[in-house]
Parts: sequence; C-alpha cells; structure tokens
Amino acid sequence: MPAEPIVLGVIGVCVAAVGAALSRLAVRRRLVLDHPNGRSNHRDATPRSGGLAIAGAWTIGMVLAALAVPSFALVALKLAAIAALVFTMGLADDLYDLSPVWKFAGQLAAAALFIVLFGALETGPVPFAGAVPLGAAGVFLTVLWIVGFMNAFNFMDGVNGMAAGCGLLTAAGLAGAAAFSGAPETALAAGLLGAALLGFLPSNFPRGRLFMGDCGSQTVGFLIAALAVVAAQESAGAASALFVPTAMAAFLFDVAFTLIHRARRRRNVLAAHCEHLYQLMARLGASHVQTTAVYASLTAASLAAAFVMTRLDPGAQWLVPAGLALVFCGLGWPLFARARRAGLLARAETPAPSAGAGEDAAASRQIPQAAE
Repeated sequence: MPAEPIVLGVIGVCVAAVGAALSRLAVRRRLVLDHPNGRSNHRDATPRSGGLAIAGAWTIGMVLAALAVPSFALVALKLAAIAALVFTMGLADDLYDLSPVWKFAGQLAAAALFIVLFGALETGPVPFAGAVPLGAAGVFLTVLWIVGFMNAFNFMDGVNGMAAGCGLLTAAGLAGAAAFSGAPETALAAGLLGAALLGFLPSNFPRGRLFMGDCGSQTVGFLIAALAVVAAQESAGAASALFVPTAMAAFLFDVAFTLIHRARRRRNVLAAHCEHLYQLMARLGASHVQTTAVYASLTAASLAAAFVMTRLDPGAQWLVPAGLALVFCGLGWPLFARARRAGLLARAETPAPSAGAGEDAAASRQIPQAAE
C-alpha cells in the first residue's frame, strides 16, 4: 500500500479519539436509554447507543484511510455499505424491539449482500485433506458463519467491557495476521475497528456508563465475521478461515455449551435467559471486572493459539480449535455443575419477546450491572 505506515497510524489514533469523544457525547446526551424493568438489575436508565460511537468512529477512519490509500476506497465503500445496513437494523431493534424474525431477516440480508459484493469462501482447511475448494458449500458456510457469529457476539454482550475488550483483541490480532499473510486491506479495516473499540471501552468498562446496544454488537459482530472471510480471500488462504473462530473460541464455546445444556434440559433455546457460562459466573458472585478479565484472558490465549495454528498445515489446523474446546470443557463443566448445585439452573425461566438474535438485550439484564 503506497501510504506511509505513520499516516495510517495517525488515522488509527484519530479513530480511537473520535470513538472516545462520541462515547462521552452519547453518555452526556443519554441517547437511546435502556430503562430498568422487572428483570433489570441496573438501577438507573443507561444509554445503549455505544454502537453510534463505534460505527461512527470506524466509518470516519475508513473514509480517511480511503483518501490516504486510493486502492482501498472500493473495499472501504463496500464494507461500509453493509455495515450501515447492519447498524440500521441494530438501531431499529434498540429503539423498537424488533421481533426475532425481522432481526434474522436483516442478518440474512447482510450476509447475502456480503456474498454479492465480496463473494463466498472459495477454499477452506478441511481435516486431513488440507485446503480444498468449497464450491457451492462455500456460500452456505459463509452465510452460516456470518449470521451465526453475529448472534453469538450479540449473546455475549452482557457484561461491562467483555464484548468490546474481546472484540478489540480479536480485531487487533486479525489485523496483524492479515498484514503478515498478504492481506493489507483487511489488516487496515480490522485495525480501524480495533481503534474504534478502544475509544469506546473506557465508557463501558469498568463502570457501565454506556452500553454497546444491538446497533454496536450486531455491527461489530458482522465486521469481525466479514473481515475473517475477506482476509482468507485476499490472502488466497494464507490467513486461515479458522483464525477468527479460533481467536473467539471462548465466545463460541460459551454459546454452543449453553445451547446444548438448555436443549438437553428441554428448555426453549430461543427464549431469553441468564444461563450462559459468563452469566452463571456473575450470578455466582463474580464481578463484571472479574468476569471480563477471565474472558479477555481466554481470548488472548486463544488468539495466541490461532497464530500458532497458522503455522500448521491446513489439514492439521482443526486440531487447535478442537484442543481449545476440550480445555474450555474442562473449565466450563465445573462452573456449570456449581451453578446447578446452587439452584441457578432450576429457577423458572422468564420468556421474553426479544428472544433469539436479541437474546443479550434481555438476558444481560438478569445479571448484576456495574454500579452507576
């Protein structure tokens, strides 16, 4: 890329500064308030418009980067267009509490538009076979990955700083992996996303003065998922399609573990609940800071494992996420058993209309919020 690295570095600093300024503005103006209700544990109405700060700062950064690197302009425009669609859907949910059907339709539309503008995964690391052409299966896997990760990231946005902090680590790691794998455009977009999250984080952690909201969690989730695919495409597979799933293994494991244990107990897997592992940690007495520290540490370790994975033959890369899943089983099962002994899983479930893709909007209120 022709621009000097120092110019892009300055843009990154500006993005973080803009993100911080917009976050403070959202707090002062109390934009899109999350009012306590019968299930709420936060005492005061709290703005949930953090996505405005994150998306706004990232978009400004993409414009500046496109001006500095003209060859980046088309990629920036396409990414920003889809992100705007996702942000609008998330903001509508924050304002009007969309039904799960409408949210799922919006996610499918975003995934479909991504495939139209960027294409689907063409090759992928298959166990024992190596990097193989995916053909039509690549379209299905791309949609499944984008929609699935958007929901997973949304589900995990329930503790101050956790989604933003782990998203920041993953975006920064993806930027580094993409840069070293010959995918500079992905590296730039991911780095700017990390800078935007860095600017937002002080308003969300350790004290929850500003929540990310669906407009934030959906947008960040989409961008991380989409950039994982773009990195694999741009680098011709050098940036493994398994890099982000491995880096975010703690989040993905929590969601999968929770869906499985609820299905085994014949609970409605789409109903709002507070039975994610991170929520059980909080209900067992862990503070927001402690819970976020645990998941940030797990994400940092998973990110390191993802970098190691990229050195392996594509046919053996699956061993790394599989190994992480076994480790997380060893960590998660005792927590689950302790919660069951404490009766946390026996309490009556409170169904809510905002189930499915908006699970975190209701479920996150079931656990203690940081003091206002």
